[in-house]
This record gives sequence, C-alpha cells and structure tokens, in this order.
Amino acid sequence: MKTFLFTLFATAITSFAFAQDTDKVLIRVKYAFSHMPDTTNRENYHKESMMLIAGKKASVYLSYDKILQDIEARDAFEKQSRQQANVEVPMFTSPPKKRQSNSMEIFYFANQHKFYIKEQLVAFYLTEEKVEKIDWEITADTQVIEGFKCKKATGYFRGRNWTAWFTEELPFSSGPWKLVGLPGLILDAYDEDSEVSFVFLGLEKIDEKAKPIQNPSSDYTIKKIGSSNVLSETEIQLPADAIKATPKEIKKLKEARDKDPQKFIKTQMELVGLGGLKQISPGKKMDIPGQIPVFNNPIERSKPLYPHQ
Repeated sequence: MKTFLFTLFATAITSFAFAQDTDKVLIRVKYAFSHMPDTTNRENYHKESMMLIAGKKASVYLSYDKILQDIEARDAFEKQSRQQANVEVPMFTSPPKKRQSNSMEIFYFANQHKFYIKEQLVAFYLTEEKVEKIDWEITADTQVIEGFKCKKATGYFRGRNWTAWFTEELPFSSGPWKLVGLPGLILDAYDEDSEVSFVFLGLEKIDEKAKPIQNPSSDYTIKKIGSSNVLSETEIQLPADAIKATPKEIKKLKEARDKDPQKFIKTQMELVGLGGLKQISPGKKMDIPGQIPVFNNPIERSKPLYPHQ
C-alpha cells in the first residue's frame, strides 16, 4: 500500500524553525462560541463548539467541531484504504460536513509574548503575532460558574470592550481566542454589544504524566488528518507541517483562492506533494478548505498594534 496516501491533507513539505517552548497539556476546556458576522442581519449568529488546550505557559485554541470532523474523516479514509487494498489507484471520498467549522488554530506562548496563527489553505500556513497586553480591570463582582468561583474583569481589545469571568482556582493565564493575561482561566467572555461570546461548557483535567496514544501498526492506519490527533496529544507545540508566512502573504493567497479556486487548489496540492493524487470521487464537488463567508463584522474590529511584516 502506498504510504504517502496515509498523510492525505496532513503535511506540508516546506517546514521552518520558530524559537518555541513545548508545554505539557494539563487541561482541555470546551466553549460555546457565538458571533454575529453580519450587522445587517442581527438575528443570524455563527455558532460553533471550540476547545482550549492549555498548559502552564502555553495553549492552543481551535474548533472542537473541526476536531470531530477530522476524526471522522480519518476513520473514513482508513476504512476506504482497507476496502481498496488491491486497487492500483484508490479513490478517497471525504465524509460530508454536517456543519461549517473553522480551521484556524491559535497558539499562545506566554513566555515569548506571541501568538502563532495556523490556517489551512490546502497547505498549512503559520503567521506570527506579538501579544498585545490587555489592561484588564478586575472588579469586585463575583459569580459561580459550574462550581468555580469567578471574578469579573473588563478590558479593551481589538476594537471591542470585553467582559471576562475568570477563576483563580484554575491558575492558567489563557482563555478563549486571544483573550489572555488574567491570573486565572477565563471561563466566560463577551463584548459589550453582545455580538461575540464564549460560554464555558466544561473541562477535562489531564494527568501530567500521561503518555501519547500511539496509532496501532497497520498498513491502513492514517497517521493524521488535520486536527484528528489533538485529543491524544500530551504536549503543546507548533506544527512542523506548516509554511511560514506573513499576514500580507496570507491575504494574497486568499485573493488568489477566491479568484480561481480550482487553480489555487491544484497549485497548493502540488506544493505539498499531492499534485497527482485524485482524492475526490468523480462527480463530487471539491470543497475549498479555508473558504470563509463574506462578513462585515469581524471579531477584530481593529488591526494589531504590532503587525508582523
């Protein structure tokens, strides 16, 4: 069986070296994310289940819905691999997506004061961004959220006034999205216009001595598709399968994608070494990874103070 098929959509051949620390996974937190993308249609909210995976000095925030979709896709490809064991040119069909999910992942490294943003445009790209300090004002207000005593904090960030409820019972300075810097984990957060919110759904504490779960040895085992392995990983570290890029370069890539999607996909697949691979069955419409609907109300209303050029 051709082993390169088992890394389908999983790796990019161009890698890079960022100075980074790795960190042990100590907690996984689920949030209900809600965002009004279009102010002309204020009844329509994009809703998605998200996850924060955190350690003492680092975290990664990503879509939990996307994790589940990637696990389903990995299982489907493994099944198709077994069924087509004797086929010279196997065909792989992705399971239909039940709902739209975000492929962006936000890595936070507290010691470096940096975010690293991973995006998938067929290939994976990584941009670097300095962390802007949020001048949080911690108030005297308290409330209990799912058994955790929380304090209220308010602060301005990227064009919005935010309210965050955090708990010192979980001593992590992380939170959903890019809301970080409080002396405890942020459980709930929302902006004053009620256009964006993150609501705590629950958490799982991880044994610091836990060992990574190894995939069984099999000719039909796909090592990874997207974020399918996240729930079994025990360390937070930047992906080695991404291409270093600047925000300007990402913008140009998205413009090229929107102008000619099929040509863009073909070029990207050649970049990652999958140019000759037929991964969609005949008659199936090819999805465009990373495609984002047009909207007029981004979460970040203002640009970063310290853009990475």
